Amino acid sequence: MTKTNTEPQPHDTDKAIRDRILERAKAINSELLTQLSFTAEDLDARHHRAALGGLDGVERQIGTMRSLLLLLP
Repeated sequence: MTKTNTEPQPHDTDKAIRDRILERAKAINSELLTQLSFTAEDLDARHHRAALGGLDGVERQIGTMRSLLLLLP
């Protein structure tokens, strides 16, 4: 009787990690787009303080997304 190999192959693991990184980067990108669209609405309404609040954390999110993408080969 032959034994089934249940160990994940390295290629499968690499692909799974790559897919997870891309999923997370896409999620951050989606959050940024939503946040920036609200900021654009605030600017259109001439609510500069609200626009400033809408920009809070954007740099951190961009930095996180950039770091994730740098992990990819």
